[in-house]
Amino acid sequence: MHLKSLFLAAGTSLVLAACSPSGETDGATDPVSAETPPAETTAPEADTSEDTASDAASADKLEGASAGTYSLEPTHAFLTFTVRHNGLSEYTVNFTDFDATMEFNPDDPTSSSIEVTIDPMALNVHLASDFKEGHPDSPYDSWPQALSRDARFLNADEFPEITFVSTGAEKTGDYTGTVTGDLTFLGETKPVTLDVTYNGVGNQPWYGERDLIGFNAKTTINRSEFGQDSLEGIISDEVVIEFSGEFLQDEAPADAEAGSEPTEEE
Repeated sequence: MHLKSLFLAAGTSLVLAACSPSGETDGATDPVSAETPPAETTAPEADTSEDTASDAASADKLEGASAGTYSLEPTHAFLTFTVRHNGLSEYTVNFTDFDATMEFNPDDPTSSSIEVTIDPMALNVHLASDFKEGHPDSPYDSWPQALSRDARFLNADEFPEITFVSTGAEKTGDYTGTVTGDLTFLGETKPVTLDVTYNGVGNQPWYGERDLIGFNAKTTINRSEFGQDSLEGIISDEVVIEFSGEFLQDEAPADAEAGSEPTEEE
């Protein structure tokens, strides 16, 4: 989670999708239509002025963002892990099925919290060759399946879920912070700390008055601490986890709903 002052998330190098979200549109314009108006986005700007009392006060709130429960918008969310391979390259794997829920407080971002669940069976990897041709004795039909299910790797048959639950957060700057939480992987639970950046708030017309907020997050773990020490010397012990994504407010803010009602003067 990237908090202005300061969630999960959590993949390696992340590529931002340009496509519009699918699904229900709350009765608004088709999100893939060329005529759809662009999103109005408020992104953080660098503060180059001297700190004043008013600046310090405004820095305690994420301008334009509403408090409430936010859920991951999966069309625009990316989570990866990267290891060093043979000491020669960085091998990156994308998780393709994960979810997160955030309780977000713009007045006090350090009180915000997040919970993340990841399906280790849902992976996207680069394999240019035919897996079965190169691994004729493998019980698995593909490299993603082998990476997910093999006991040397993610061992998803025995441990079908990876989770992260935040336990605290701290500010490191106006739009950066750290989120500490418990990561459960391969049946082991260990504390990890994420470096988080807040990317801004926006509003898409097909979501009505609900806010979208965006974050980047990154951490590094040692897989051996979770009981995985396979292929030492080929795969690094250090694993870099990176996340970039958007969170959609579950419900429109009360003041926005109230503002849509006509007043007596109207």
